[in-house]
Amino acid sequence: MTPLYAIGLVGKCLGSVEADAFALMMLVVIFFSLGIVGLLLWMMKVKAAKRDPHVDALLDELAESAKTSKTNAEKKHGNETPSQPWEKSADWWKAPSDQ
Repeated sequence: MTPLYAIGLVGKCLGSVEADAFALMMLVVIFFSLGIVGLLLWMMKVKAAKRDPHVDALLDELAESAKTSKTNAEKKHGNETPSQPWEKSADWWKAPSDQ
């Protein structure tokens, strides 16, 4: 075996090893990235399951107060929508004789 032939074989083998190492490292990076994304999703799921009961009670109280204030406003003003002083009436565009 001549030295030039041996160098050629080593070069071919090393070229293949470099390509395989590159592909292997790319797979490692991809799986590492997917693992990080999976870990983040899992942590979000765990944190969402551990909701604070005080926050739930506060949200329920706010929803109830909004519902109560809306019904009180409807009782006070009837079924018509409350208008602000700067708003025109709904039929402002009609002639006075049509009203």
